[in-house]
Amino acid sequence: MPGNGALAVLAAVAAGLVVPVQARLNGELSHRLHDGIAAAAISFSGGLVLLSVVALFSRGMRGALRRLAGAARHGRFPRRYLLAGVLGGTFALAQSTVTLVTGIAVFTVSAIAGQTIGGLVVDSRGIGGGPRRRPGAARLTGAAVVLAAAVVSALPRLTGSLTPASIILPAVVTVAAGFLLGVQQALNGATTAASGSPLAATWLSFLVGAVVLVTAWGVKTLVKGTAGYALPTSLWVYLGGLCGVVFIGASAFLVRRIGVLLLTMASIAGQLVGSVTLDLLAPSDGQSPSVLTGIGALLTFSAVWIASRRPRGTGPQ
Repeated sequence: MPGNGALAVLAAVAAGLVVPVQARLNGELSHRLHDGIAAAAISFSGGLVLLSVVALFSRGMRGALRRLAGAARHGRFPRRYLLAGVLGGTFALAQSTVTLVTGIAVFTVSAIAGQTIGGLVVDSRGIGGGPRRRPGAARLTGAAVVLAAAVVSALPRLTGSLTPASIILPAVVTVAAGFLLGVQQALNGATTAASGSPLAATWLSFLVGAVVLVTAWGVKTLVKGTAGYALPTSLWVYLGGLCGVVFIGASAFLVRRIGVLLLTMASIAGQLVGSVTLDLLAPSDGQSPSVLTGIGALLTFSAVWIASRRPRGTGPQ
């Protein structure tokens, strides 16, 4: 793997570190609101507001958005790519609902499986206009090791209280949502290339995702009625949107450089390291990190190393 590729992989690992922080923040917001969909909608909307403020003061970002609009208007950029945020909103919606049925362990394993499969398919087909990366032995082996690492990491949280029949459908939904998240990363990469700015791609993703989640929140409120939300006064619980901006922005910038599969694996490695670190510094419900979670993180780093290797005498994958 070339030097620039190694730096891109390290950047993807670093971006993955913020995901457990975002999950903890959104989880706390969800707990205080007693509504996962409301928490996801507020988090996405917060990220949108933050990026809109940046756009207000950034001439370069406004110019990038104008270039993107012009490219879409004149047919140089597929308009359907502008809706990539729907896929991210769908994943956030699944995260806020499926975990209530399956628990975080089953959701995590299913989501990683979907993202890994999505990475293989997106890279091999060149979806989003990125370079095609054939799933050679190294990438397939790395993908298999990531799936094994996900199962190992989740073992401490898997219990016998769930029956196969109760988790099959939610798990399939989560795998599909993870797959779509990989597609979104590729489309965000295409948006970045067309606009010349990962921030412009991130803003568009948050705009569309926020619309999806706020709509879902509104539909739920109409059907079930309002629970009389009392918004928390602690400002720190609203910082999940900032974490999302960092992760999605970094992904939009890096995906064309290393591909969706390697981006997914590197960010998963960062997520596992971030989870262990967060549980050490601020344990959730008094639970210390499991040794198996650490082993899963090491396996994931091994998978990244395997997948990033290329056969001698060949060009970059």
